[in-house]
Amino acid sequence: MPGPLTGRLAARGPNGAAACAHPLATRTAMDVLRSGGNAVDAAVAAGAVMCVVEPHTSHLGGDAFMLVRCGADKSVHAINASGPAPRSARADSFKDTIPLRGFRSTTVPGILSGWELAVRLFGTRPFGELLHDAIGYAANGAPVSRHLAEAIEAQRPVIEGFETTRAVLMPEGRPPRVGEVLVQPQLAGTLRLLAVGGPRDFYERGLAEQIASFMARNGGDLTLDDLWEYSPSLLEPLCAKWRGCEVHVQPPVSQAHVMLEALLIVEPFIDTSFGPEDPVWLHACVEAIRLAYADRFAYSGDPWVVENVTNELIAPEFVAQRRECIDLERAHGHAAGALPDTDTTQLAVADSRGNAITLIQSLFHGFGCGVMVEGTGILLNNRLTGFELDPTHPNALEPGKRPMHTLCTYFATRDGEIALLGGSPGGMRQVQTNLQTCAAVLGFGDDPQVAVERPRWAIGDGVELLMEDEFGDAMDRLASLGHEVRPQPSLGVGGCAQLVAREGPVYAAGSDPRGDGHAEAF
Repeated sequence: MPGPLTGRLAARGPNGAAACAHPLATRTAMDVLRSGGNAVDAAVAAGAVMCVVEPHTSHLGGDAFMLVRCGADKSVHAINASGPAPRSARADSFKDTIPLRGFRSTTVPGILSGWELAVRLFGTRPFGELLHDAIGYAANGAPVSRHLAEAIEAQRPVIEGFETTRAVLMPEGRPPRVGEVLVQPQLAGTLRLLAVGGPRDFYERGLAEQIASFMARNGGDLTLDDLWEYSPSLLEPLCAKWRGCEVHVQPPVSQAHVMLEALLIVEPFIDTSFGPEDPVWLHACVEAIRLAYADRFAYSGDPWVVENVTNELIAPEFVAQRRECIDLERAHGHAAGALPDTDTTQLAVADSRGNAITLIQSLFHGFGCGVMVEGTGILLNNRLTGFELDPTHPNALEPGKRPMHTLCTYFATRDGEIALLGGSPGGMRQVQTNLQTCAAVLGFGDDPQVAVERPRWAIGDGVELLMEDEFGDAMDRLASLGHEVRPQPSLGVGGCAQLVAREGPVYAAGSDPRGDGHAEAF
C-alpha cells in the first residue's frame, strides 16, 4: 500500500473522532466530545463554526443533508434540510436561464431547521449551547484561511456587486490576506439571537421578517410565507449491500443514488484489479459514473412532485444491464449533462457510544447568490439554479418544488456496526469522490488518510477526464481507450473529503489535504 502524500496515516483513538475542512471546526467538535456531548452535538457545533470561518462554502442561508447513526439502536437516518423554490418563483418568469447570482436565485434555506431537528432527535445538548464557538469566532474574529482568501479574490466581482456583502467580507476594500483576522459582528448578533430564540426565529419571527423585507425591497422571490411553511424531512436512507457492508445514502432530492448505482456497477471489477489506481478499475469507475449520471439526468426529480425511481436504478437487474454497457476496450461519452464544480463543506464525527454523523452543508456556488441580508451577516444560497427550465424535465422548476441536489454523503455499516462514514464537497464531483474514497477503504483496504490523499479523477463533458499527475502511466492507458485525459496538478481534482472508519475498538479519521482542515481522535 503506498504511503500518503503528507506522510501521515489516519488519526486514531477509541473514544471519538472528527474530521472537518477547517482546524477550528475540528477543534470545536473535539471539545464537545471531550466535554460529554455526543457526535450530533459535535457536528452541529462544528457546522456552525464552518459558516463563520468558510462563508464561501456554507452559511445560515444554505442547505444541509445528514446521515445519522443512533448508537442506542444502531439505526441509520437521513435528514434532508434542503429548501424548495419560493412560491412566486415560476419558470415563465425567467427568460432563458435562472441567474447565477442575485436576489432571484435563492431557494428557502434549510440548514438551521436541519441542525435543530438533528439535535432534537439525536443530540444531548441545548441548541443554543452549540453555537458558543461560532459566536466567539464571529464576534472576536477568526484568521482567514488560504481557501477563504483565494475564494474572496476569485469571487471579488460578485462580492463587490452587493454592498452588504462587500462591507463584511472586504472591510478594508480589498480581499483579506491569509492570517488576517476577519470580524463579523452582524453574524455574531444573529447567532446570539438564534442561541436564545432557536432556529424558528429564522423562519417565523424577527429574522424571518428582516430577510423577507430585504428580499421584497430588492425584487427577490423569497417571502415570509415561504420561510414560515418550511420544515426539514426525516427519511429512510437508500441502502444496498456492497463488499459485505450496507452502504446508506440520502434519498432524493439528493443525487447520492448516482454514487450508489456506480458503486454497484463496478463491484465485480475489484476482484480483477490490483488497487484503486489500476487502469482497468479506473476505466470501469469512470464509465460507471457516466452511466449513473445519465440515469440521474433522465429520471431524477423531487419525489414530492415526480415519480421516485431510485430503487429501480439500484436494483440488481438494472445494475447488471448498465454493467453490460461498459466496454473495457473503449470509452463512451454518456449523456451526463452539465457538471459544474461548486463550493460546499462536509464533516464526519463519531463518539464512544456508537453515535455517528456525516453532515454536508452548502450555499451551492461560492458565496451562494452573493447576497448578504442587510444587518444580519447571513449569506443566501443560489440553489434555484439547480433547476431546469424545460417544463418536461423531471427536475423542472415549479413553485414549492425542491431542486435535485449535488449534496450527498455515505454511511457504511457491517452487521449493524459502524464501518465507514464520509463525503466530500465539489458539486457534481461529490459522488465521484465518494465512489473513489468509499471503494478505496471498503474495497481495497486503504487507511482513511491514504484514501483521501490518493490521486483523484473527475469526468467532464463527453469523454473528457481530469486526472491528477500522480496517476502516471495509468493516464496513458486511459487515453489509449479513448478518454480525453486532461492532466491536473497534485491535489487539483475533487473536493475535500472527510472520513471516519471503525477498526475494531478504534476510530480512524482522515482529512483531505485539498482543504485546510485535519482529523483528530482521542
